[in-house]
Amino acid sequence: MTYHSQLNLIMLVTVIGLAVFLYLTPRFQSESDEAYSVSLRKPESVQTIRIVRHGQEAALQRIAGIWHLVQPYSARADTALVEKILHVLSANSRQRFPLKDPEGFSLDHPGIELYFDNDHFVFGGLAPVTNEQYLAINDHIYLVSPRYAIWIPASPLDLVSAKLLADNEIPVQFELDGVVIRQQNGQWDAVSENSGSLTHTLLESWANLWRFNQATELATDLRDHSDIQTVITIILQDGRQIRIDVFKSNSGAVFLRSGEQVGYYFSDSVSRRLLSPYAVKAD
Repeated sequence: MTYHSQLNLIMLVTVIGLAVFLYLTPRFQSESDEAYSVSLRKPESVQTIRIVRHGQEAALQRIAGIWHLVQPYSARADTALVEKILHVLSANSRQRFPLKDPEGFSLDHPGIELYFDNDHFVFGGLAPVTNEQYLAINDHIYLVSPRYAIWIPASPLDLVSAKLLADNEIPVQFELDGVVIRQQNGQWDAVSENSGSLTHTLLESWANLWRFNQATELATDLRDHSDIQTVITIILQDGRQIRIDVFKSNSGAVFLRSGEQVGYYFSDSVSRRLLSPYAVKAD
């Protein structure tokens, strides 16, 4: 056999071997191929979410259209974060397998489990070739981007909103320390003996502090905050009323909404301005 004949034979064997390899290897769908939807459930239809992560559990419930953390403590949830978690319902996958071997996909001892109402989502290991993550939903396993697991907070406290007031909680009146500050005809006014020094613009800025300030820390252990410094009553645009108890703390104050179990810590400089529009004027 000549040299050229040997070379041609080697090339032929190589091509046949490659064809057999490609035939036997599971084929990923191309970008143009139809992808599998991991769920038919719409995010807006979900009413409850339960998260199990490394032994910690958190439960969320949609109440009057607003997400609330209901376990392990009661508090308003961070809406933007919950919406990120719900994005997994819209995920697509290029691969789908029957759920027969959980151990082979690191699904037998999962680090993260999600329950959307009655649907059970389990995050497994990473696929070695694509670096996508195995996700078991009911009776199937899908490959999805690892970002869906990254968006799930490690601690239940991370699910709590850091703002005292939700975006849809628009205040029209504050009552604190004998002072009534209310919005009338689009302008803020104060009813007190020394209210003449408080302008409409300054009072509007003060009201916005309540709407947009975020707590520096969130506190769940309030045993050291037994003495109430002041009580604030807020009346909202829709007629609802919110009571907030304020406790003096080291270098600041903790604000606790009635009916909730998470306190909002603000530094001394911020808490002074929240508790008095006169402090805003002084600054």
